[in-house]
Amino acid sequence: MRSVARLVACAVALAALLGSARGDIIHLKTGRVEGVILKKTETELVVQTAAGKVTLNPADVVSIERKAAPLEVYREQAAKVGEKDADGHFALGLWCTDQKLFGEAHKEFERAVAIDPDHKGAREKLGYVLKDGKWMTRAEAKKADGFVKLGDAWVTPEQRDAAQRREAANACLRRLRAAVAKGPATVDAVTKRLMTVLGDKSGEAGQAALRALLAEMTKAALEARRDRDYEARIAVLDLIRQDKSPDALDTLRRAALQDPHDSVRAVATKTLAAQKSVDNVAYFVGLLREYTGPRYRLNGDRRARNLARRALRRAAEALGELGDPRAVPALADTLIVRFYISENADEIPPMSMGFNRYAGGPAGVYTDSSGNQYVVPSGETTNWGLGPNEPERDTEDPVFFNEQAYNALRKLTGQDFSHDKRAWLAWWYRNRYNYED
Repeated sequence: MRSVARLVACAVALAALLGSARGDIIHLKTGRVEGVILKKTETELVVQTAAGKVTLNPADVVSIERKAAPLEVYREQAAKVGEKDADGHFALGLWCTDQKLFGEAHKEFERAVAIDPDHKGAREKLGYVLKDGKWMTRAEAKKADGFVKLGDAWVTPEQRDAAQRREAANACLRRLRAAVAKGPATVDAVTKRLMTVLGDKSGEAGQAALRALLAEMTKAALEARRDRDYEARIAVLDLIRQDKSPDALDTLRRAALQDPHDSVRAVATKTLAAQKSVDNVAYFVGLLREYTGPRYRLNGDRRARNLARRALRRAAEALGELGDPRAVPALADTLIVRFYISENADEIPPMSMGFNRYAGGPAGVYTDSSGNQYVVPSGETTNWGLGPNEPERDTEDPVFFNEQAYNALRKLTGQDFSHDKRAWLAWWYRNRYNYED
């Protein structure tokens, strides 16, 4: 077994023999310079120092103290190390590393391993790791652990495949962007250009690129003062809805809720309705619950409340198009919602209320999109809108009437109980057994 004390002794001995070898020392009238003399003439003396080349005037030189350069010292000492002395070669390799003689250091470590294949220090300096009792290069060890190379990094095969999919999707996205911007933004024209890029089958990368493109276009539409490309978004959505993946489903749901244009939302909700999935109903019912929760109804600022009103309208609109009466209780709960506004409310309001319990506050006669007239709080006669550039009103009412929920209730039930939440719920409890699985 190798003696640790002997290895340390070898290193100390080499340090004593080699440590002071740094090259020539040029003693000057005003100091000294240490390095290797590269050129010497009657007019100049060029010295390579650790900081770089220095040119001296020979007239300023008092004396030159000659010392062997590290490479010369290495060659001299390498000849003295025994052929079977693994520790000696290892210690010499360490000294070479300190002197920045990396090529020579590598040779010495290899010689140590050739003499003693299990020399731990030399193996580690050469980049080996001990795995399952066997010395392997780091690359071999990574491969044994199931990793693969991606650029300069080791990753799992799943991570490599995901990165390759992202790269393919990004490349396709760039081509799709160019295709959309190339000509007219009508549905047919954009669809034709997109299909030229995608080919007959879009594939996974193509579908991922389409989803990313739609997200970019929707964001741009939300930030624009005028929505000029809604037909292009319909073309993109038409291609996305051919995909049956969970990601495509999520995109359809988001489009039905977030897109600023009625026509785009209609395409998305029509596709979702054709799926006849209770999961889609649950998704939008969940949004009704979320946006009447404390975060928006009790603790939100004006911006959060405006977002909640918009989401409640659009989720209700989507539920009406999905055509599943099981959404009736949630729609009834969000028909009329009270928000807590600190500047004009003295107490925490109930979540919802019927007009038969509405007391006080300014009110007026409101005509909905179907021509029905009813009394509503005066502040909720406007569409709070989606775009950030729409002007905000100076005042805000705590009571919010959701006309889309009212329209959806009538559409799903074939009834009209006006704004009586209890009547809508009573209808559901009388008829629920006809719709529950």
